[in-house]
Amino acid sequence: MGQYAGFVYGSNEQQSPWADCERTVNWYPEPTQSSSSPHVAALYPCPGQQEYVTVADINGRALFAMADRCFAVIGPSVYKVLETASASIVTDGTVTNDPNPASIASNGDAGGQLLIGSGTNAYLLTIATNTLSASIGALAGKCTMVGMIDGYFLSFDSADSKFYISDLNNGASWDATQYAQRSIAPDPWKAMVVDGNRQIWLIGEQTGEVWYDAGTSPFPFAPVPGSVFSYGTSAPYSVKLAGDKMVWLSQTAEGAGIVVAATGLVPQRVSSYAVETAIAGYARTSTITDAEAVVYSDQGHTFYCLTFPSVEATWVFDLSTGLWHERGIWDVSSGSYSFWGPRSHCYAFGQHLVTDRTTGRICTMDTSYTTECNGDLIRRLRVPPPLWLQAGASRRLFVSRLELLLEPGLGTASGQGVDPQVMMRTSTDLKTWSNTQLAAAGAQGNFGTRVYWTRLASSDRVWVPEVTVADPIPWRIVGADVEGRNIQGRDA
Repeated sequence: MGQYAGFVYGSNEQQSPWADCERTVNWYPEPTQSSSSPHVAALYPCPGQQEYVTVADINGRALFAMADRCFAVIGPSVYKVLETASASIVTDGTVTNDPNPASIASNGDAGGQLLIGSGTNAYLLTIATNTLSASIGALAGKCTMVGMIDGYFLSFDSADSKFYISDLNNGASWDATQYAQRSIAPDPWKAMVVDGNRQIWLIGEQTGEVWYDAGTSPFPFAPVPGSVFSYGTSAPYSVKLAGDKMVWLSQTAEGAGIVVAATGLVPQRVSSYAVETAIAGYARTSTITDAEAVVYSDQGHTFYCLTFPSVEATWVFDLSTGLWHERGIWDVSSGSYSFWGPRSHCYAFGQHLVTDRTTGRICTMDTSYTTECNGDLIRRLRVPPPLWLQAGASRRLFVSRLELLLEPGLGTASGQGVDPQVMMRTSTDLKTWSNTQLAAAGAQGNFGTRVYWTRLASSDRVWVPEVTVADPIPWRIVGADVEGRNIQGRDA
């Protein structure tokens, strides 16, 4: 037997499956760091979710963590969430129940204020009294996103391409003359995000720029000299700070549909041809303007999760490896994946919290969980690169055995998963698929189990397997071995 080269990798399905048909769904690839390991990488399970608390409203739109609590905007309501897995609604009012995500900024416990942008209005939460104001009059209809920098609250108005600043350390006091308006480039601003270096990123339709606290008077903020770049966005809620990089779904004068990440002040393309091909298809058949992103860091990785709700797809960029994979919830009725459920994230109480898009659930997220926020078991899929008929060989490729290299014997003590199964089907034309074959991955404690299939197929050109698992165990795959004749790149 020989190693199945490239069995562990990310999603790289290209325009033609004959070029590459790879897919990785609900796993993420991680290169092996040991120089002595025979395996170059492994597939690890993307985290699942479990219910933490459920509230009466639906559609989680924002999460914001503070020292001993976090705040959630769900539908029109603002909730305070505690470590005791309880949530209470704040008093005296609601926010605009907008279909888009909300945004939250705070001047901390010392300042005692939380500014919430929802729809086109801003609201102020007084933390000590747990009370929410009616919309701030000076910002009525002028607040798409909010931020905080150097003691100033920021209110961003995408309609007029302006951002306003509060009085210092006071989110209740705003001067209507204290604003900045785009003047460097003609395209209107669409998004505003504050980074970890005390800089304001303002992304327009085709260009963007970065501002900083220059300490000037009467308005303290000014553009960073030479910071204008030619990567804008048509999807303002895709712009996210991910570690030390700003990442977004970009639009330029030449077209839309690439993902860029800025190191320093220089955006660079990070999307692959496969991702861009998929996005171009979404733009032609539906829209990409409603794309939204969620960012979280876990297990040494920082993940930028980009969801296209109109086409029910989620792509994930791993900033630590530079590789892409997919997330999705398996829809039994359609026999396909829909988009990933979480819409917002924060790290609080030593754990990851996410809100669900369609329910009132706030869930914890962890790699030990095997269900989605809605309770569905996570279905994981891997399609590796195909095996081809060896050049100059006889007219048939024969595959006699495929062995999956994974951790066996991790079955559950009872219920589903007590006898975990790996589902495998194959294709010899990259279009149609065989019936599914099963292989046992070993009951609990059966660590010597080998997962394999024999007498698989012959083909006059190409052969590819598709591996799927759905049992609730920690599936970790390090590769595969294959045996056969006339396989390209191997000595038969």
